[in-house]
Amino acid sequence: MQPISKKNNLYIGTLSGTSMDSIDATLLKITNKVKVINSYSVKMPKTLSNKMMELSKTKKNLFLYPTKELREADEEFTFETVNVVKKLLKKSKLRNSDIHALGSHGQTIQHRPFSKKPYSLQIGNPKIISNLTGITTIGNFRQTNIKNGGSGAPLTPSFHNFFLRDKTKNRAIINIGGITNITLLLKNKKTIGWDTGPGNCLIDQSVKKLIGGKFLFDKNGDFARKGDFKKVRKTIDLVIKKPFFNIEIPKSDSTENYDFSKLFFKNSNLSKFDWISAMTEITALTLVNSLVKNCSSKKLNIYICGGGSKNSYLIKRIKTKLPRNWSIGNTKTLGIDPMFVETSTFGWLAKQRLENKKIDLKSSTGAIPSLTGEVF
Repeated sequence: MQPISKKNNLYIGTLSGTSMDSIDATLLKITNKVKVINSYSVKMPKTLSNKMMELSKTKKNLFLYPTKELREADEEFTFETVNVVKKLLKKSKLRNSDIHALGSHGQTIQHRPFSKKPYSLQIGNPKIISNLTGITTIGNFRQTNIKNGGSGAPLTPSFHNFFLRDKTKNRAIINIGGITNITLLLKNKKTIGWDTGPGNCLIDQSVKKLIGGKFLFDKNGDFARKGDFKKVRKTIDLVIKKPFFNIEIPKSDSTENYDFSKLFFKNSNLSKFDWISAMTEITALTLVNSLVKNCSSKKLNIYICGGGSKNSYLIKRIKTKLPRNWSIGNTKTLGIDPMFVETSTFGWLAKQRLENKKIDLKSSTGAIPSLTGEVF
C-alpha cells in the first residue's frame, strides 16, 4: 500500500439510514479535529426503497442464501451511492484524486448478531464503488466487527470517544436513527456504547401506514403532538416488556425487530395521531429507561444526533423523563451538525483503516480491538 499523503486530509463518508429514503455523503477534513466541508444527499428511488423494505422483512438468511431480488437491489444501490459521491465531488469542485478514502457503510438489510451464525448484511458493493469513483473505498465495517467477536453495531462510539469526550464532564451522545444508540462518555471511565431499542423506525412506519402519501416521517413530531399516547398505554407496555430491554449492555438491535403493522389494530376510540404519539412515547421511554439504568451520574450532559434530533416533540418527551440535573441538547454545540455525525464516523473509520489503526469497541460491541472495515 502506498504511503498516505497528508496534503489535504480529505475523506468522504456515505450512509443510508434505516428509513431507506435517501443516501447521504459528507466531505470531511480530518486532522485531530473533524470538519464538515460539504455534503450531498440523493432521494432513494421509490422502487428501490420498496424493494429494500421487502428484503428487510425476509426471515430467510440472505447473507448465506442471496436471492435474485437482493442482487438487483445491491446493484441499484451501488450505482446510487456512486452517483451521490460524484455529485458531492462536482458540488465541491474536487477530483477523485483529492480524496484519500471513502468510507461506505451501505444499506443494512439484515442485522442478526445473536443468531447461531451471527451476521450483518449491507448492500452497496465497495469494490464496484471504488472502481467507478476511482477512490479507495473502505466497506464491510459491521462484518469485520462480527469476525472479531463483536455484534457489528453500534460502531459510532469509537468516533464519539475520539472527538466528543471531555475529561472534566460526563457526556452521553445519543444517536436517534432507525434504532437508538447511546455512547456514555463518563470522566475517568471507559467508553460504553449500546443500542437501546427503536429510534425512528416505529414512528416512521406508523406515519407511512396511517398518514401515507408524501409523508415518510413525523416532521417536528407534529402528528404525535396531536395525539394522546395514554389511550394506547397497553400497547406501549407490551412493547417495553420485550426481553431485549432486560438484556445487559453492550447489546445490538435491529429494525427487523419492530413491526408497527403487528401492533396496530382498528379502534374507533383511537385516532391515527394517538398511534403515532404512542410510537414516539415508546422511543422516548426505552431510551431514557436504558440510560438511567446504566448511568448513575448526578450530572450528565446529553447530546442528541441523527434524524430524531429534528423531532422536537420527541425531544420534549425525553426531557420530561430525565433526572433533574441532566441537561439535553444536540451535537451542534460540540461542533458537529447532528445530521452529519454518522457519515463523519464512516469517513473517520476509513482513515483509521487506511492507516492500519485498530478500533477498540470491546465495551460497545464485544469485539477485540481490531482493524475495522476492508480496503477496496
